[in-house]
Amino acid sequence: MTFEHRGILRGAAALFVTTAILCAPVSALAYDRDAWRQDFGQLKRELASAYANLDWAVRERRMDLKALSADAGKRLDGARGDDEARRVFERFLGEFGDGHLRIVWPGPPAAPGAAPPPAAAPASGRSCADLGYRTWRDKGIDFPAFANFEPLATDESASFPAGILRTAGGARLGIVRIPLFMEEAFPEVCEQVHRAGDACDAKCERRVSAEVGKRISRSLAAQVGTLAARRADAIVVDITGNGGGSDWADAATRIVTAPGLVAPRMSFIKHPHWAKEMGYRLADVETDLKRPDLPAGLRSQLEAARTALAGAIRVAGETCDRNAVWDGAVACPLVAPPVFWSTGTLPARPPFDLRALELESDHVLYKVSRYEFTEGAYRGPLAVLVDGNTASAAELFAATLQDNRRATIIGSATFGSGCGYSSGGIAIRLANSGATLRVPDCVRYRADGSNEVEGVEPDVLVAWRNGLSRYQRSARAVRALGKWADQLFSR
Repeated sequence: MTFEHRGILRGAAALFVTTAILCAPVSALAYDRDAWRQDFGQLKRELASAYANLDWAVRERRMDLKALSADAGKRLDGARGDDEARRVFERFLGEFGDGHLRIVWPGPPAAPGAAPPPAAAPASGRSCADLGYRTWRDKGIDFPAFANFEPLATDESASFPAGILRTAGGARLGIVRIPLFMEEAFPEVCEQVHRAGDACDAKCERRVSAEVGKRISRSLAAQVGTLAARRADAIVVDITGNGGGSDWADAATRIVTAPGLVAPRMSFIKHPHWAKEMGYRLADVETDLKRPDLPAGLRSQLEAARTALAGAIRVAGETCDRNAVWDGAVACPLVAPPVFWSTGTLPARPPFDLRALELESDHVLYKVSRYEFTEGAYRGPLAVLVDGNTASAAELFAATLQDNRRATIIGSATFGSGCGYSSGGIAIRLANSGATLRVPDCVRYRADGSNEVEGVEPDVLVAWRNGLSRYQRSARAVRALGKWADQLFSR
C-alpha cells in the first residue's frame, strides 16, 4: 500500500531512461491494417482517460492532437507491415516528449518445438540478483581522473563514491555520487541483508527492500558527514545519468540539507486506479484512529488525512467522456486539483516519531519516515550536478532543492519525466498487438506551478555536447564547479 513514484521499475524495465522504446520484432502472417487501426483507437481512448500529462501537452507544448492523430492514421493506412505500424505508434507517442510514456511490444512467438523460456526463480534459493538488485551502469562524472581529486575510502564508498575536489581557487568541494534513487541499485547492501540461497517470497522481498532503504539512508548520511568532517567547504551531489527510482528520493533530499524542506505538490488522475489506492490509504488511517494512545496533535493530523482522502476518493471516481480531445475540443479535466504532497498528506516532517508509534498510516502522512533517517546530515552550501539523463525521481531531488533555494543546480537541462507511476501504475494491453502501454498517472508541480515533466533547468550551464568523451565531459564539469566555488566564496 505504500505510494511510490517508480520512474524506473525492476529488471529490464529499468532501461527506460535510455529513451529508446523497447521493440522486439514480431512476425505476422499478413499485415492486418484494421487490427492496427483498432489498436490505435484503443490507444487514444486509453490516453484520454489515463494519461496525466495529456492536457498539459496541449496547453504547454501546444500540441494539435487532431492533426497528430490524423497524421498517424494516414501513416497506418500507408504502412506495409507490422514493423512499420509499430514505428507509427512509437513516433506518435514520441511527440509527447514524456519520459514515462512508453510502449513495450511483445516478443516473437516461440518457434515450433522450441524449448520453453526459463521459469522465474523460485522463492527458495534466491540471490540478490534474482531479487532484481543490479549495479547501475552510469558512473557519472569521472572525478578520479583528475589529480586534484582525493577519493574517500570509507565503508559507504561502495554505495556512494565520494571524495574531495580541490579547486584552483583553493576551495575544497566534497563530491558524492548517487547512482540511482532506488533500493535495487545497491546490490552490495542487499547482500548485507539477504544471504544468497535463502528462500525469499514476496513478503521477504518487501522486507529486504525496506531494510536496504534504511541502510542506504544511513550510508548517505554518514558519507556527507565524513565529507563535512574532512573540511569540505561545500558539497556537490552528482546525479548525472541518474534515471530516478523510488520514494527514497524524498528521503535523500532531506539528508543533504537542513530540516524544513517543503515537498512539491502533486495531483492524481480521476481513475479507478487512484480510487482504489486512496481506499487503501483511508483504511490504514481509520485503523490508526481507533487507537486510544495517539497524541492529540497526531490525532488531528489523522482526522485531516481522513477528510482529504475521502474527498480524493470522490474526485477520483468522477467520470466523463474525454475522447473529444482528439478532435481538438475541450474536455473535462483528467487531473484532480492538488491536495497532497510528494511526501504524503504532510509537506514536511511532523513533530511526532511516526515509526516509534508503529502507525499503519505512516506512509500516508509522511512516507519518508519509513526510511528511519535523521534530516540535515549536512547543512552547508550545496550544488547538484544534472544532465539530460537525470530523470524522474532524480528530477524530484533536484527540483525540490532548487525550489526551496537549498542548492545550486549545475549541468544541462534534465530529461523531463516528472511524476511516474503510483503503486505499480496502470498497465494497459492493446487488444490486437498485445503491446503494453505505460502512462504516468500523477503530476508533480514546481514552486511556480509548472509541471515537473518540463524538466529542471540548471542555474549554471555546463557546455556539454554529443560526441564528448567521458573525460571531456568530466573536465567541463570540474571547470564549472571551480567557477561556482570562486563565486560562492568570494562573496
